[in-house]
Amino acid sequence: MTTSPVIHNQLTSLYEEIMWLRGRPNITSSVARSWYTHACAERFKKHIRRFSGRVSKMSTDPDAKLQLEHHRRIQTELTSLVERHHLAGISDPDDFIDTVILFEEVHIVTFTENYSARRAKGDYVLAGIELIDFDTLPIDDQQRLWRRMLNGRVANHAEYNPNKKKPNKTLHPTAGNAPV
Repeated sequence: MTTSPVIHNQLTSLYEEIMWLRGRPNITSSVARSWYTHACAERFKKHIRRFSGRVSKMSTDPDAKLQLEHHRRIQTELTSLVERHHLAGISDPDDFIDTVILFEEVHIVTFTENYSARRAKGDYVLAGIELIDFDTLPIDDQQRLWRRMLNGRVANHAEYNPNKKKPNKTLHPTAGNAPV
């Protein structure tokens, strides 16, 4: 995924702010990283956060409390990057930007599963999370999840809009299995 020059420049400035914070007394890499994950990510999500196309089986329950889960452990990875750059005394905003873009990928899971995934350090088997493909869900589930979790919350939401997708070619039952 490429970013627009405006977003690239904004992320470069954000990286510089994070590294400045890390250089301050008593500011850890985790605290400096939180400037992105807890203070600034909101303004970037519509531009760089991507839905993976995967949802937990439990997230299909209409009453489930849902979350977008960073399955690649974005906080851990960005904290490590900030610490590496700080200790090595390097400035590499492109490394930061590439990492943010790669790790801003999310699955739809339940609130409880998100907590379990964090405790299991991203090990979905250990956390008891079973993922399924969004495209395999019944259209009603796709529509509900798209409205609740994707529309306006991820950059690639239009790709998953069940009302705008090309319909799958279905086989006609009496025409020798010719596509309809």
